[in-house]
Amino acid sequence: MLAISAMIWVIVGEVARTGFGGPRDMSAGNGESFDAAAERLDRAMNRLDTSMRALSSRMRSVGKLEAENRRLSSELDEARARATRIDDTADMVSQRLGNAIDSIRDVLGSEARG
Repeated sequence: MLAISAMIWVIVGEVARTGFGGPRDMSAGNGESFDAAAERLDRAMNRLDTSMRALSSRMRSVGKLEAENRRLSSELDEARARATRIDDTADMVSQRLGNAIDSIRDVLGSEARG
């Protein structure tokens, strides 16, 4: 986009210098002078350049946000996997504790009876 803008500026500069090969005060069909039309074109090109720069900045911001989103998504996946491992370990520990409690109760019950 910037290359197109640069090419347009070169053409505008050449037209301003040569005046389309005719006098610079040549009027357009609506009575507007070439200089006035060139000024309007210059203002429009400045607005276009400003818009292009703003768009480029927004696109860089979007790219950064997308990269941050991918990073956070990866971290979330890792945290979920870790949470699953912790839950599985907690279930296993709970089962082992339950088995140990049952074994202790059996030992204590057999000692009380015998």
